Amino acid sequence: MDDKLVTIAEFQSDIEAQTAKSILQACDIDAVIIGGPIKDLLPVDGMLNVQLQVFARNAERAKAVLDEQQNQSSQKETDS
Repeated sequence: MDDKLVTIAEFQSDIEAQTAKSILQACDIDAVIIGGPIKDLLPVDGMLNVQLQVFARNAERAKAVLDEQQNQSSQKETDS
């Protein structure tokens, strides 16, 4: 089903997830964050991850966009 939401990435913080969501939205890919504010309220660290979800039909493209962004960030760090 193309209208099903699937998790394409998990993050340790809501800020990281929001950044990834913004990158996807800039590429016209709708995304939702699951668990962001709740994770920030719970004292147990490392037990919950913030999930980034997209429609199944966009999952491969979204992963490719985030991978490319990660590669560009890694390259900038290497060049510094």
